Amino acid sequence: HKLFIENSIADTLPAMVKTELAKLPEHKQAEFVEEYKRKKKSVGLAYFFLLICLGMPYGYLGKWGLQLVYWLTGGGFVIWMIILIFTLPSNVKDYNKDVALETMRNLKAMS
Repeated sequence: HKLFIENSIADTLPAMVKTELAKLPEHKQAEFVEEYKRKKKSVGLAYFFLLICLGMPYGYLGKWGLQLVYWLTGGGFVIWMIILIFTLPSNVKDYNKDVALETMRNLKAMS
């Protein structure tokens, strides 16, 4: 079993996803990568949404309920915003992990 995907992408994937990907043929791995790249989020863009676009990093990550609470409390009276500056990379990493797992599930379901 071998991974046929770029190391830059493989390094961001959970171990379980890499193990399952290695069992798939090269064309299925390419399908996974294409879908994963389309759905994954960027830390840089998350910071852009936090600092420039009305403080909406949760909306960018698809968490609209949390986004509404964030807006209604003025970014947790700014304290939440300050904490978010430091935790945003891990939030994006968790989101991308979920995307990888979902993409793998969908790919296996279609096989």
